[in-house]
Amino acid sequence: MDRIFFRKALLAFLAGVLITLLVSGTNAVLAKSKFSQEELAYMPAVELIELFQKGEAMPSEVLEAQISRVKKYNGEYNVSRRDLVNELDTFNAGKVNAITFDNFAEARKLAKEADERYRNGTARRLEGITVGIKDENEVKGWRVDCASLILKDNEPSAADGAMIQKLRKEGAIFVFQTTVPEQYLSPMTWSRLYGVSRNPWNLYYGTGGSSGGSGAALAAGFCTLATGSDMGGSIRIPSSMNGLYGFKPPFGRVATSENVYETLGPMARTFADMVLMQDVIAGPSPEVHSTIRPKLDYPQKYAPIRGQKVAVAYFKNWLQGGLSQESDHAIDTAVAALEKAGAQVERVELDINAEGFMPTYFKGLMSTSMYAIFDGLDQHRDMFSSYVRSLETYAGKLTPQDQVDAEKMLGKLHRDVQQKVFEKGCIALVMPTLATPYFPADLEATPDKAAQVRGKTYSSTNLMLTPIWNLASRYPVVDMPVELSDKNVPVGVQIVGNTYDDLNAFRVAYALSKTIAPLYKDGRFPDFRNEK
Repeated sequence: MDRIFFRKALLAFLAGVLITLLVSGTNAVLAKSKFSQEELAYMPAVELIELFQKGEAMPSEVLEAQISRVKKYNGEYNVSRRDLVNELDTFNAGKVNAITFDNFAEARKLAKEADERYRNGTARRLEGITVGIKDENEVKGWRVDCASLILKDNEPSAADGAMIQKLRKEGAIFVFQTTVPEQYLSPMTWSRLYGVSRNPWNLYYGTGGSSGGSGAALAAGFCTLATGSDMGGSIRIPSSMNGLYGFKPPFGRVATSENVYETLGPMARTFADMVLMQDVIAGPSPEVHSTIRPKLDYPQKYAPIRGQKVAVAYFKNWLQGGLSQESDHAIDTAVAALEKAGAQVERVELDINAEGFMPTYFKGLMSTSMYAIFDGLDQHRDMFSSYVRSLETYAGKLTPQDQVDAEKMLGKLHRDVQQKVFEKGCIALVMPTLATPYFPADLEATPDKAAQVRGKTYSSTNLMLTPIWNLASRYPVVDMPVELSDKNVPVGVQIVGNTYDDLNAFRVAYALSKTIAPLYKDGRFPDFRNEK
């Protein structure tokens, strides 16, 4: 009897275990089917991490959802690495074209490993989060070619760059490399090597530059985070045009290079994701002398701005005829949001305009190591994109005086900002990012592809208000979306903190993010229309 009883008890126990496993398996299947592919592809990193920790979704599931979108919306890639793109208008026409090559095989392997880490409790801060990598950041085994025909056969990188090391250490998955304009020298992303990258919100218009592929990939739901670099607005321009949050850290906050005009930074669809990524990549590096010690920590939440002074500048004198109605309206929207959040808005105007600023800034920039980009131009002039050749003419003959002039202008700008904004007790300055949101995707590829403001055509260099803070590189700048234009192109604003005062810039951005209706939520997603 004891033997029969024991056998029945054992069978009952095993049956219970089997039922438990079946129920658990069913719940896992239900968890995987709880969210649509689109929801997973666009879900913020901070929310995904919570789902991963609860077992309600898995990194491999998100990766497959995003790969599916790449196949649907990006168009072909890798082809142009072998052959010159002669017909910019027809290559990948109607597609986003934000990717140079993919890393899907390795990404799938890493995603499965991330799945297991969440199961066994060893997940790191960015475990399983997909990141698009700009064609500038060195990843071991990946080729950086700067979208240039003369560099298309560059040797693959021998090691990860400093920022990439930090992302990899925390479990991020590098899914693909993103497109850039040749040598990073255009505010829109197109090149003769990779063709035209287009804005997922409206494919007729540009995705910005030079981190344009990163911006478009985020807007299209191809990845969850993306890297950017900023030497003249290359994080903030595509962030503004694609409805993203982007941060230009002050020089030295993130390990980049010794070029004082340049920095690396995060790009994301939400404020919280931008903060998360910045907190991972910030801090000193043994490889880059200029990085600041100790590391600054970036919290997810910030004190309210009620009662705080925030300066606002419309930059009415930047162009002789003023900025576009869309840019002015974006500042109006920001002002209303600031006032709703309880801030005291102080209207100011800085003593600066495009015609006076841009030539001096550009010559100062090109007097640095950046001048090396023109090496080989005489021997291979027919291989460069048109904007590279035109910028060489714009730079002209460089002399030591160019750097002296840039330093003088920096001193004047810094004093002006301090006197009108920060010495008056303001914690940040809110200002436009661009003179207009409407740049053709293939800007300046032909004479008719130009940008206009109030009926007047301008050089693209004069339509960016971002280089101000590359010359004055110690100022942190958050770029954030505030609205969609009538042509379904996002419009963003810049939030400038005092020198190395990142957290007050984040504080204002946080307050605005809680007040302004967000994109990538409640049906406000790119629809891939193509309308002029």
